[in-house]
Amino acid sequence: MNYKEYENMEKFEKSYWWHRGRLYLLEKLINSHFQKKRGDAQLLEVGSGTGETVKFLSNFGKVTGIDVSERAVEFCRSKGLENIILGDINELDLSEHKNTYDAVFALDTMEHIQDDVGAMKRINEMLKEEGLLFLTVPAHKFLWSEHDEALHHKRRYHSLELLQKLRDAGFEPIKKSYFVFTAFFPILFFRTWNTVFGRSAYPKTSYVMLPKILNDFATNVLKLEAKIIQKINFPIGTTIVAVAKKPKI
Repeated sequence: MNYKEYENMEKFEKSYWWHRGRLYLLEKLINSHFQKKRGDAQLLEVGSGTGETVKFLSNFGKVTGIDVSERAVEFCRSKGLENIILGDINELDLSEHKNTYDAVFALDTMEHIQDDVGAMKRINEMLKEEGLLFLTVPAHKFLWSEHDEALHHKRRYHSLELLQKLRDAGFEPIKKSYFVFTAFFPILFFRTWNTVFGRSAYPKTSYVMLPKILNDFATNVLKLEAKIIQKINFPIGTTIVAVAKKPKI
Protein backbone atom coordinates (compact mmCIF):
# COMPACT_ATOMS: atom_id res chain seq x y z
CA MET A 1 0.00 0.00 0.00
CA ASN A 2 1.45 3.38 -0.99
CA TYR A 3 2.03 6.37 1.28
CA LYS A 4 -1.06 8.19 0.03
CA GLU A 5 -3.31 5.28 1.01
CA TYR A 6 -1.83 5.21 4.53
CA GLU A 7 -2.61 8.91 4.77
CA ASN A 8 -6.18 8.20 3.62
CA MET A 9 -6.47 5.44 6.21
CA GLU A 10 -5.25 7.77 8.93
CA LYS A 11 -7.83 10.35 7.90
CA PHE A 12 -10.77 7.95 7.69
CA GLU A 13 -10.00 5.41 10.42
CA LYS A 14 -11.35 7.45 13.34
CA SER A 15 -14.67 8.48 11.82
CA TYR A 16 -15.54 6.53 8.65
CA TRP A 17 -18.59 4.28 9.05
CA TRP A 18 -16.86 1.11 7.87
CA HIS A 19 -13.92 1.45 10.30
CA ARG A 20 -16.18 2.40 13.20
CA GLY A 21 -18.50 -0.51 12.50
CA ARG A 22 -15.64 -2.98 12.29
CA LEU A 23 -14.27 -1.88 15.67
CA TYR A 24 -17.70 -2.29 17.22
CA LEU A 25 -17.94 -5.79 15.72
CA LEU A 26 -14.49 -6.61 17.07
CA GLU A 27 -15.51 -5.52 20.56
CA LYS A 28 -18.60 -7.74 20.41
CA LEU A 29 -16.56 -10.74 19.23
CA ILE A 30 -13.93 -10.23 21.93
CA ASN A 31 -16.59 -10.04 24.62
CA SER A 32 -18.28 -13.19 23.28
CA HIS A 33 -15.26 -15.40 22.67
CA PHE A 34 -12.28 -14.12 24.66
CA GLN A 35 -12.52 -14.85 28.36
CA LYS A 36 -9.03 -13.79 29.42
CA LYS A 37 -9.04 -11.22 32.23
CA ARG A 38 -8.57 -7.74 30.82
CA GLY A 39 -5.11 -6.33 31.35
CA ASP A 40 -3.49 -9.76 31.69
CA ALA A 41 -3.76 -10.78 28.04
CA GLN A 42 -0.88 -10.79 25.58
CA LEU A 43 -2.23 -9.63 22.22
CA LEU A 44 -0.72 -9.29 18.75
CA GLU A 45 -2.05 -7.36 15.78
CA VAL A 46 -0.66 -8.45 12.41
CA GLY A 47 -0.88 -5.50 10.04
CA SER A 48 -1.11 -2.70 12.59
CA GLY A 49 -1.59 0.01 9.94
CA THR A 50 -1.89 3.51 11.36
CA GLY A 51 -2.43 2.27 14.91
CA GLU A 52 -6.10 2.91 15.72
CA THR A 53 -6.85 -0.77 16.30
CA VAL A 54 -3.73 -1.18 18.46
CA LYS A 55 -5.00 1.68 20.62
CA PHE A 56 -8.42 0.02 20.83
CA LEU A 57 -6.98 -3.39 21.73
CA SER A 58 -4.96 -1.87 24.57
CA ASN A 59 -8.25 -1.85 26.50
CA PHE A 60 -8.02 -5.64 26.62
CA GLY A 61 -4.35 -6.32 27.30
CA LYS A 62 -0.75 -5.65 26.33
CA VAL A 63 -0.57 -5.24 22.57
CA THR A 64 2.30 -5.87 20.16
CA GLY A 65 1.90 -4.74 16.56
CA ILE A 66 3.72 -5.78 13.42
CA ASP A 67 3.60 -4.16 10.01
CA VAL A 68 5.72 -4.48 6.89
CA SER A 69 5.47 -0.77 6.09
CA GLU A 70 7.86 1.80 7.51
CA ARG A 71 5.20 4.45 6.99
CA ALA A 72 2.67 2.47 9.04
CA VAL A 73 5.16 2.03 11.87
CA GLU A 74 5.87 5.79 11.78
CA PHE A 75 2.14 6.51 12.16
CA CYS A 76 1.90 4.12 15.11
CA ARG A 77 4.91 5.56 16.91
CA SER A 78 3.69 9.12 16.34
CA LYS A 79 0.67 8.12 18.47
CA GLY A 80 2.88 6.93 21.31
CA LEU A 81 2.57 3.23 20.41
CA GLU A 82 6.03 1.87 21.07
CA ASN A 83 5.69 -1.91 20.94
CA ILE A 84 5.49 -1.99 17.13
CA ILE A 85 7.68 -4.29 15.05
CA LEU A 86 8.72 -3.39 11.51
CA GLY A 87 8.72 -6.68 9.64
CA ASP A 88 7.01 -9.35 7.59
CA ILE A 89 5.06 -12.02 9.52
CA ASN A 90 6.41 -14.68 7.15
CA GLU A 91 10.03 -13.64 7.80
CA LEU A 92 9.81 -12.82 11.50
CA ASP A 93 12.14 -14.69 13.86
CA LEU A 94 9.65 -16.68 15.92
CA SER A 95 12.07 -17.65 18.68
CA GLU A 96 10.80 -14.86 20.94
CA HIS A 97 7.15 -15.23 19.95
CA LYS A 98 6.28 -18.93 20.06
CA ASN A 99 3.37 -19.83 22.37
CA THR A 100 3.32 -16.20 23.57
CA TYR A 101 -0.02 -14.64 22.66
CA ASP A 102 -3.51 -15.23 24.03
CA ALA A 103 -5.07 -13.73 20.91
CA VAL A 104 -3.90 -12.55 17.50
CA PHE A 105 -5.80 -10.09 15.31
CA ALA A 106 -5.38 -9.96 11.53
CA LEU A 107 -7.96 -7.45 10.34
CA ASP A 108 -8.02 -7.01 6.57
CA THR A 109 -4.41 -8.19 6.44
CA MET A 110 -4.33 -11.69 4.91
CA GLU A 111 -5.37 -10.41 1.49
CA HIS A 112 -2.07 -8.46 1.38
CA ILE A 113 0.08 -11.57 1.99
CA GLN A 114 1.06 -13.83 -0.90
CA ASP A 115 1.46 -16.91 1.30
CA ASP A 116 -1.57 -16.43 3.52
CA VAL A 117 -1.67 -20.04 4.74
CA GLY A 118 2.01 -19.78 5.71
CA ALA A 119 1.19 -16.64 7.71
CA MET A 120 -1.71 -18.43 9.44
CA LYS A 121 0.60 -21.33 10.35
CA ARG A 122 3.11 -18.92 11.88
CA ILE A 123 0.35 -17.19 13.83
CA ASN A 124 -0.68 -20.62 15.11
CA GLU A 125 2.85 -21.14 16.43
CA MET A 126 2.78 -17.74 18.14
CA LEU A 127 -0.47 -18.47 19.99
CA LYS A 128 -0.74 -20.24 23.30
CA GLU A 129 -2.81 -23.43 23.43
CA GLU A 130 -6.48 -22.55 22.92
CA GLY A 131 -5.45 -19.04 21.86
CA LEU A 132 -7.72 -17.26 19.40
CA LEU A 133 -7.26 -15.73 15.97
CA PHE A 134 -9.69 -12.93 15.06
CA LEU A 135 -9.75 -12.41 11.31
CA THR A 136 -11.48 -10.19 8.76
CA VAL A 137 -10.91 -10.37 5.01
CA PRO A 138 -12.61 -8.89 1.92
CA ALA A 139 -15.28 -11.17 0.48
CA HIS A 140 -16.25 -12.36 -3.00
CA LYS A 141 -13.90 -12.42 -5.96
CA PHE A 142 -16.56 -10.79 -8.17
CA LEU A 143 -16.26 -7.62 -6.04
CA TRP A 144 -12.65 -7.17 -7.19
CA SER A 145 -12.12 -3.56 -8.28
CA GLU A 146 -9.51 -0.81 -8.44
CA HIS A 147 -10.13 -0.38 -4.69
CA ASP A 148 -8.36 -3.74 -4.24
CA GLU A 149 -5.63 -2.77 -6.68
CA ALA A 150 -4.98 0.52 -4.86
CA LEU A 151 -4.62 -1.38 -1.59
CA HIS A 152 -2.32 -3.98 -3.21
CA HIS A 153 -4.62 -6.89 -2.42
CA LYS A 154 -3.59 -10.34 -3.63
CA ARG A 155 -7.12 -11.79 -3.47
CA ARG A 156 -10.65 -11.61 -2.14
CA TYR A 157 -12.05 -14.65 -0.32
CA HIS A 158 -14.94 -17.08 -0.43
CA SER A 159 -16.02 -18.22 3.04
CA LEU A 160 -15.39 -21.93 2.34
CA GLU A 161 -11.90 -21.08 1.05
CA LEU A 162 -11.10 -19.13 4.21
CA LEU A 163 -12.37 -21.91 6.49
CA GLN A 164 -10.29 -24.52 4.66
CA LYS A 165 -7.16 -22.38 4.84
CA LEU A 166 -7.66 -21.93 8.59
CA ARG A 167 -7.97 -25.71 9.01
CA ASP A 168 -4.89 -26.28 6.84
CA ALA A 169 -3.01 -23.93 9.18
CA GLY A 170 -4.01 -26.02 12.21
CA PHE A 171 -6.92 -23.93 13.47
CA GLU A 172 -10.38 -24.94 14.59
CA PRO A 173 -12.87 -22.36 13.23
CA ILE A 174 -15.47 -21.47 15.86
CA LYS A 175 -17.26 -18.52 14.21
CA LYS A 176 -17.71 -17.36 10.62
CA SER A 177 -20.07 -14.82 9.11
CA TYR A 178 -20.29 -12.30 6.35
CA PHE A 179 -20.40 -8.66 7.48
CA VAL A 180 -21.61 -5.44 5.81
CA PHE A 181 -24.70 -7.36 4.74
CA THR A 182 -27.08 -4.42 4.50
CA ALA A 183 -24.80 -2.36 2.23
CA PHE A 184 -23.82 -5.30 0.02
CA PHE A 185 -25.94 -4.49 -3.03
CA PRO A 186 -25.23 -0.72 -3.07
CA ILE A 187 -21.50 -1.50 -2.84
CA LEU A 188 -21.81 -4.15 -5.57
CA PHE A 189 -23.52 -1.60 -7.83
CA PHE A 190 -20.96 1.11 -7.04
CA ARG A 191 -17.96 -1.17 -7.64
CA THR A 192 -19.42 -2.57 -10.87
CA TRP A 193 -20.27 0.90 -12.19
CA ASN A 194 -16.78 2.17 -11.43
CA THR A 195 -15.15 -0.89 -13.00
CA VAL A 196 -17.12 -0.43 -16.24
CA PHE A 197 -17.35 3.36 -16.50
CA GLY A 198 -15.14 5.02 -13.93
CA ARG A 199 -11.71 3.42 -13.92
CA SER A 200 -8.83 5.86 -13.48
CA ALA A 201 -5.31 5.65 -14.85
CA TYR A 202 -4.01 5.15 -11.32
CA PRO A 203 -6.06 2.85 -9.06
CA LYS A 204 -7.57 4.53 -6.01
CA THR A 205 -9.65 3.39 -3.06
CA SER A 206 -13.42 3.77 -3.07
CA TYR A 207 -13.73 5.78 0.13
CA VAL A 208 -16.69 8.11 -0.29
CA MET A 209 -17.08 10.86 2.28
CA LEU A 210 -20.67 10.91 3.49
CA PRO A 211 -22.46 13.75 5.24
CA LYS A 212 -22.24 13.26 9.00
CA ILE A 213 -25.87 12.24 9.33
CA LEU A 214 -25.46 9.49 6.70
CA ASN A 215 -22.10 8.41 8.08
CA ASP A 216 -23.62 8.06 11.56
CA PHE A 217 -26.60 6.17 10.12
CA ALA A 218 -24.33 3.72 8.28
CA THR A 219 -22.27 3.27 11.46
CA ASN A 220 -25.40 2.45 13.45
CA VAL A 221 -26.51 -0.06 10.82
CA LEU A 222 -23.18 -1.88 11.16
CA LYS A 223 -23.51 -1.79 14.94
CA LEU A 224 -26.88 -3.49 14.56
CA GLU A 225 -25.30 -6.10 12.26
CA ALA A 226 -22.59 -6.69 14.88
CA LYS A 227 -25.24 -7.42 17.49
CA ILE A 228 -27.14 -9.76 15.16
CA ILE A 229 -23.95 -11.67 14.30
CA GLN A 230 -23.78 -12.80 17.93
CA LYS A 231 -26.86 -14.93 17.23
CA ILE A 232 -26.83 -15.74 13.49
CA ASN A 233 -24.44 -15.70 10.53
CA PHE A 234 -25.16 -13.47 7.55
CA PRO A 235 -25.23 -15.33 4.18
CA ILE A 236 -23.60 -12.52 2.18
CA GLY A 237 -21.64 -9.32 2.70
CA THR A 238 -18.52 -7.47 1.58
CA THR A 239 -16.38 -8.77 4.47
CA ILE A 240 -15.88 -12.18 6.07
CA VAL A 241 -15.26 -12.29 9.80
CA ALA A 242 -13.95 -15.40 11.51
CA VAL A 243 -12.76 -16.51 14.92
CA ALA A 244 -10.55 -19.60 15.11
CA LYS A 245 -8.91 -21.46 17.99
CA LYS A 246 -5.57 -23.16 18.32
CA PRO A 247 -6.55 -26.60 19.61
CA LYS A 248 -5.24 -27.94 22.87
CA ILE A 249 -2.66 -30.66 22.32
